[in-house]
Amino acid sequence: MCTDSQQELFIYYNERSLEFDQVYSGKGPAIPHQQLYKKDSNKISNIISSFGKGHIIDIGCGTGYWLPFYANNCREITLVDASERMISECKRRSDKNGFSDKCHYVKGDFFDLDFQDHLFDSVVVGFFLSHLTKEMTNIFLKKVKQITAPNTQIFIIDALWNKLRQQYRKKESSQERFLNDGRKFLIYKKYFTKTDIHNMLKKSSLQLISFFRGNVFFAATAQIGI
Repeated sequence: MCTDSQQELFIYYNERSLEFDQVYSGKGPAIPHQQLYKKDSNKISNIISSFGKGHIIDIGCGTGYWLPFYANNCREITLVDASERMISECKRRSDKNGFSDKCHYVKGDFFDLDFQDHLFDSVVVGFFLSHLTKEMTNIFLKKVKQITAPNTQIFIIDALWNKLRQQYRKKESSQERFLNDGRKFLIYKKYFTKTDIHNMLKKSSLQLISFFRGNVFFAATAQIGI
């Protein structure tokens, strides 16, 4: 299901793997308010430390930044990313924190991967939905519902739309993104309000359970099958 824009996205994140975690401290492609990124990252780390059970799938796992915070809650962890280098960084983090024995790493586009129906008991989706069109989002949530058990909870972390962000970005657009070495990529990106997330979930028959509204990030918990 890879379009030309998605292919550029995959290349961008593969090349950015060693730089990716900089955003959590307000560097890289962040808007110029470093302390707000650090504050939101710390808060979400605390929230996600109470999330997860059974066999969890982390879709768009990236470097596995959130893995150490939820891993102890789960019996088994499947980490999915389209980037080989991101998966490698995730493996390093897992090894460092002693979670390797219960981790499975799947390299590929989530839309093209096959998983057993009702296999997973919880889901983490970090900074993935903001790169999907409305049509792709509907397909994504349909597939998530298919591969998860009844009443599964989904933890969503992504970029918040508010007055601060509006000073620097458009709500939905193709953005120029630069690596530290100066290479440029054109990336589709959108930002979310709480209402956006509520409506998106409702359309796919998911219910919003909780919503943390930070300054630059948000964290939402949704449930399937209520």
